[in-house]
Amino acid sequence: MAIPSRVLNAYRQVEPTLDVVDRYVSQTLRAWCDQRSYPFKGRKKELPSLSEKLESGRFERWSEVDDLYACTVVVPTATHEQAVLGFLSDAFEEVEVRRRNSTQKPPDVFRFDSTRFVGKIRHFPGLDIPEEASRIQFEVQIPTAFEYAWAVVTHDLVYKSDDFDWRKQRLAALLKASVEQSELLISGFEANVEIVPKSPHPDSDTKQSIVQIFRSLVESGVISGELEPASWSRFADNFYSLVKSYAGSRTAPVKALELAEAIKVRIEETGDCAELMSGSMFQITLGLVGAKIVPKASLSNFVVVDSVELRDFHNLENIPKAFDFDG
Repeated sequence: MAIPSRVLNAYRQVEPTLDVVDRYVSQTLRAWCDQRSYPFKGRKKELPSLSEKLESGRFERWSEVDDLYACTVVVPTATHEQAVLGFLSDAFEEVEVRRRNSTQKPPDVFRFDSTRFVGKIRHFPGLDIPEEASRIQFEVQIPTAFEYAWAVVTHDLVYKSDDFDWRKQRLAALLKASVEQSELLISGFEANVEIVPKSPHPDSDTKQSIVQIFRSLVESGVISGELEPASWSRFADNFYSLVKSYAGSRTAPVKALELAEAIKVRIEETGDCAELMSGSMFQITLGLVGAKIVPKASLSNFVVVDSVELRDFHNLENIPKAFDFDG
């Protein structure tokens, strides 16, 4: 693409400073995003795209262009936005925040409208960057995961197309409408659960009962809160897998409840687990299965991650199928 010489010269003049902005903002944001598992992507404005943007007639001067450098912080849902904006305001000089749904939009229109932070590098004594870098505005887009996926999929198909096709625009809008529908369902996830009709499913019902039994033991102090699993659903899955390893799929729902109730009775009677501060809740189950509190329960077909806690706290030794740490 041919670029007007005035635009080319202006860009070439500012490009070295843009590289500085790119490095500084990327390093600052990427480390913060990595700690929170937020995907991050940054880029300098491509010259052809910049030239076409200036030709739109929306800008009166060079200093108004706020995305010569732009980046994206992808959040799981819109509820995470405020934490990102808080960090951006602390790390950089805020110029403007354009929040989602803040621009006028007819109810039958679906387009990109994620929250955007416009800022500049906050210059202070000792900062090892050229002072002119602090005069360049940059943009941080904060889309949700669904919005980002929509933008990535449709951008080249629609906005970098070789033609202008009403049908492509329509399809992009339809996809964005689907994204908004998904966002609404997720934002009200807990409330929306209540409107979903529930079908009977013995495996799922049993896992729910397992969680209820063990959570009640934690809440009553019979099991130390230090052993509460990071994921109750994963704990229930593991518990159920153990039962299936000796009982089979057909009788697993009955046998899983039988084991859970037997464990509840045993540890309420002994009080042995109230002071445990190390290991895991699942190790309690392993230890009591090994102790044969339910006669036909067995660890013979289940891979167990051996550890000191199993031996010292739960008297579980000679594990039939121990996990191999490969050395």
